[in-house]
Amino acid sequence: MAIEVFRPKRGEVLECVARFEELSSTDKGLPDQPVEGFHREFRNVLGFQQPEGEETYSPIGDDAKPHIGHLQAGFGMGYVSARPGQGVMMHTHDTNETFVVMEGTWMFEWEGEDGDDHVILEEQDIVSFPPGIHRRFECQSARDGKSQGMILGVIGGNTPGAEFSPESVERMKAAGTWPDVAE
Repeated sequence: MAIEVFRPKRGEVLECVARFEELSSTDKGLPDQPVEGFHREFRNVLGFQQPEGEETYSPIGDDAKPHIGHLQAGFGMGYVSARPGQGVMMHTHDTNETFVVMEGTWMFEWEGEDGDDHVILEEQDIVSFPPGIHRRFECQSARDGKSQGMILGVIGGNTPGAEFSPESVERMKAAGTWPDVAE
């Protein structure tokens, strides 16, 4: 079957352009971000929207609206920046999550059959996690002359969901950042 071809107006294509310097950033939106060790900034490029569910979160949170929000691309894409020693708490997704290290060195950790395991990745390295694996990441070092490292995250689905591990939820409750949900 042939792919239907069309010729868009220039403005239609330009609505799909995201220049990095024009992306807004946020350091809010997820309940682990105020906890020491988990501070980070998001730049929501494409598609992340808040899914339905009381304990399910958009991987980027609900504070960062996508720069390109009108497309249903089947995946979301966003940048995460963090200082060394900062990252995200253990969590899982209902779809694939892939990271490209843009700047610095990053540790990617997961809960494996023999306990927690990790890999250290450098610039241009990639890791891809299938759905259902608890994972986390943390900036280990920034590029020379910079204070933060940066990764690009790509997650499948138009409204992918993220859930924190039970241990992460307990840590956020202890820190007072987990939202009170009526039982």
